[in-house]
Amino acid sequence: MRRKACALAAVISAAVLLLTGCGRGFDAAGYVQAVLDERLQGEFTEAARIMDTSEYELKQDYEASVDQFIYDYLTSDYEEVSDYTLYEYETLVKEIFSVMKYDVKKAEKTGKKKYEVSVEIQPVDLFVNYVAALQEASDKIEESARNGGYEGTEEEIREMMEYDYLFQAYGILEEAYLNMQYQEPETVLVEVSAEKGSTYSISGEEYDALLERFFRMDEIAGKR
Repeated sequence: MRRKACALAAVISAAVLLLTGCGRGFDAAGYVQAVLDERLQGEFTEAARIMDTSEYELKQDYEASVDQFIYDYLTSDYEEVSDYTLYEYETLVKEIFSVMKYDVKKAEKTGKKKYEVSVEIQPVDLFVNYVAALQEASDKIEESARNGGYEGTEEEIREMMEYDYLFQAYGILEEAYLNMQYQEPETVLVEVSAEKGSTYSISGEEYDALLERFFRMDEIAGKR
């Protein structure tokens, strides 16, 4: 069920990113601002106007994008995640998203139906610290298992270890958030384009790349 829900979240998110303003006088910078305000701040009114869609659809997209982020970066390694644990993660991730700092600057037309929008962001060290602390906790759980810290069948031990991983992971994420530091501002270019007709969008890849710079995930991947 969890994998199906996340697959649906991806479909919803991809679809709403296509619900944009179009035609003459397209405001690429305003569109990027609307997407970020909707996806990170949970603000739907202005985004609905610019994207010519309903606040209800945007709220669905917001919830779906939060769930997809949680699955992709926080819980994909676990076979089962309880509804309550998922609710805790959703609440925390929404809070984290809401304090991301960004300033949409200007848009430059780079092609017939293509724009590059400059966005100044302040990356945070949350995931850098989270991943380091999570690895330390994981090592301790595995050491405990080797030393007989868990009793039962192989399946029961695996389930107990997974429970401890997930339980500790949430606390580590919360601690990393409470101690999060903003880094120096940097400028990221976001491409907005219309592949067909006059409907402009940000690709899922572009949005994911922006999120990864917010959280410095590319640096984490480079250290592995």
